[in-house]
Amino acid sequence: MYMSGLGHSFDWKGFRFAMKLLLACAVAVLFGRAALSYAVALHTPAPALVVVRETAASPSGPALPLATTTPERIIGSLTIADAVPQTGKFVAADLQDMTLALYQDGAEVAEYPILTKGKPGSPYETPSGFYSVLAKQADHFNKQEQVHMPYSMQFYGNYFIHGWPYYTDGSPVNPDYSGGCIRLSTDDARKVYAFADTGTGIFVYDPSVAASSTPLVLAAVPAPDVTAASYLVADVDTGDVYLDRNAEEPRPIASLTKLMTALVANETIMFNNPVTVTKGEMLHEAASADRTQETFVVGDLLYPLLMESNNAIADRLAAQYGTANFVSWMNATAKSLGMQSTHYADPSGVSSGNVSTPDDLFRLATYLADKKSFIWNITRTPSKTLYADSGDVFRINNFNIFSGSSDFIGGKVGKTGAAGDTMTSVFSVPVNGVTRRVAIIVLKSEDYGADTTKLADWFEQSAKKGAALLGTACTSCAAESGYRKIPE
Repeated sequence: MYMSGLGHSFDWKGFRFAMKLLLACAVAVLFGRAALSYAVALHTPAPALVVVRETAASPSGPALPLATTTPERIIGSLTIADAVPQTGKFVAADLQDMTLALYQDGAEVAEYPILTKGKPGSPYETPSGFYSVLAKQADHFNKQEQVHMPYSMQFYGNYFIHGWPYYTDGSPVNPDYSGGCIRLSTDDARKVYAFADTGTGIFVYDPSVAASSTPLVLAAVPAPDVTAASYLVADVDTGDVYLDRNAEEPRPIASLTKLMTALVANETIMFNNPVTVTKGEMLHEAASADRTQETFVVGDLLYPLLMESNNAIADRLAAQYGTANFVSWMNATAKSLGMQSTHYADPSGVSSGNVSTPDDLFRLATYLADKKSFIWNITRTPSKTLYADSGDVFRINNFNIFSGSSDFIGGKVGKTGAAGDTMTSVFSVPVNGVTRRVAIIVLKSEDYGADTTKLADWFEQSAKKGAALLGTACTSCAAESGYRKIPE
């Protein structure tokens, strides 16, 4: 029912079936990491930020503001004790220990078991971070699926804290159904519902576990000759930068933009929402005379968006709740991930106003690798067959030359006149018996494939030679291990 592991296929029939609960989790109000407001209608008000106004001590000592725009890596380094404010009500959901605690003026007053959460690595993975109670409804009822969601408290987009859902005949939903919400027993949800007010702060805690945090020692191999004006080779799990050039300079990123488009679409639009496109748009022929209407669900459209970098599909997804709102949400999400030098002007990347840095794109790549791996899975799928509601069949082919490679975790390419060739990628590289996840990012390249290959080969040679040198007297043959780290 869910996408599992690193497989290349996805059963959308079972996927749509599992969406019953996700539909029940959705209401006519949608908020996100930046708590943007929306309505089901296409024309919506401008988004706004909802901020948790408390502060907590950072791991390095000084207090830091905790809000919907707190960088994800800072969130991941905090504990619940760091997050709890000393005044007022607060809710902390620990997705690692599967407990939800209530706090009043800094003291824990109750704790309840979390029964289910969104499956990690699936489109339903429950997002971690700082939020607040956006809306409450004692009996949220979804008319289409005839499902009751008792004691629902919306905290972000399609995500709620609620009791056990049930159908109109009184029968409970299957335990396997999950739309990513935090599910409690109905009695416990009733108690949390009575405690929390609209606006009460919520911290969803789910730290990622690094595959390896052991620093590497690289051999002193000369950097390769690449055409990219900016590039970065860095460790996803440690943040260590092994090689870079102009990695903090903003440049146009072209269709790398669509990684953020996919992320925001996933976290704000129900995956089985129907979207109508034309055959011409599906075939990369937006000006085609064939205006035959075809309907797909949102989840299906992520394949042409990411595999074929379809600009028309990016525009269709953004238009679901208003393109201006969607782009604002993209920018707010970027800030929440610490991408301070990034700006999005449109959902496709056509505009040269879509700019970022290798450092910022590393932050996005890390978040996708840790929390939205299903997006990476799509980007490495060589081909996919989609079926429109009409029965028409569309074959989607991935033009990324690395798709299908066994060591390619995922990535996205782009190209415009202003941006040149661009690519954000993550590879798995075995080093001394441990698999390292390495991000390679190139901007303003003449050939993304050649440059990425050269940088990947450089890292593999440097790491393997460095591992071989450990324990030998040739310390001068190895580079220092005090690498630059991507700042929080």
